Amino acid sequence: MAKTPFKIFEFLEDISASLTDLAARELSVLKALKKREEGDFPFGIEDLLYYIKRFQEQQFDLDFGAIKQYFPVNLVLSGVFKIFQDLLGLRFEEVGDPKVWHRDVRLFKVFDLSSGESLGYFYLDLYKREGKYSQTCVVALQNRSLCNKNICQMPVVMLIAQFQNDTDSHPGLLRFSEVVNFFHEFGHVIQHICNRASFVRFSGLRVDPDFVEIPAQVFENWCYESLSLKLISGFYQEELCKSLRRWRYGFSALKLKQEILYSLFDQIIHSADNVDVVELFKHLHPKVMLGLPMLEGTNPATCFPRSAIGYEASCYSRIWSEVFATDIFTSKFRDDLLDPDVGMKFRNKVLAPGGAKDPVKILTDFLGREPSVQAFIDSRMDHSLL
Repeated sequence: MAKTPFKIFEFLEDISASLTDLAARELSVLKALKKREEGDFPFGIEDLLYYIKRFQEQQFDLDFGAIKQYFPVNLVLSGVFKIFQDLLGLRFEEVGDPKVWHRDVRLFKVFDLSSGESLGYFYLDLYKREGKYSQTCVVALQNRSLCNKNICQMPVVMLIAQFQNDTDSHPGLLRFSEVVNFFHEFGHVIQHICNRASFVRFSGLRVDPDFVEIPAQVFENWCYESLSLKLISGFYQEELCKSLRRWRYGFSALKLKQEILYSLFDQIIHSADNVDVVELFKHLHPKVMLGLPMLEGTNPATCFPRSAIGYEASCYSRIWSEVFATDIFTSKFRDDLLDPDVGMKFRNKVLAPGGAKDPVKILTDFLGREPSVQAFIDSRMDHSLL
């Protein structure tokens, strides 16, 4: 979507500059907390995550161990199914006695609710077991394609997770982070199933890498809203919902600054030759992180999270996706989380085209204007703790 490195640099620097004042206030709070606990020792980048956690422990009435009891796997699953079915006009039907690789695996067929048309299939392989692939992810097994006028190759997709299954003595319960992650990954399942591109090359999740995460990022927002939390959990407490939102955005400007730092580094090393990565980090670090220098004796490039083969120059895409997902959710869904008319427009205008249409045009067509960064910036300001 970004087209050029210049566009990416402009995007990152715009976001960074817009959140600098908030990040400075967040940093001052952490510095004050360290001074109370340790005295007049200087605040370094190595203190950042520790004191964010200390502040959250002191300020938030959130016990994630206790919250876990409200999220039994089957209740979360039924709630997620209802939200996606009601919002997007879908019907999920479990296939009985499927041919699968393990007894815990379930197979579902997806139909269009109004027409009854078959749209595709998805497998759920949700529970931990020995020898299983250890990551939570979505794998496209077959992409949709139009073979001729009357025959369509059905999309098939699999969601792999690492949930704890029910036992005789304990129900399978999900951490809140697992609930959010499941919502995200199931968004990819729906993205794959609802795609209507005629050719395999453009169907399923075969879209631009800085667009593919946007729909899943949009759907994550339902995890922090009272109405949807009631559907996917065993509790309904408005104050707890507010605490979860405050926790979500706590010190978000500083955290984002760190992501921007790595994204700028990623763009530079893939746009220039013979870069001294240590010196580059030493230069970028205080510039982006409000004067905090890189920790002496370290080389962050050696454990850079997204410099492996296949991720070159795409570290920015996570921020990019979140920014435009926030714009979509805020402008179209926030006021009515289960509005079927908006949901169907999202399904038809955003999910259906896939890679067959320019993603900027997809978002512009859905929003009625070009996508904007302002909703993302406002969300950080509006939910700031300071």
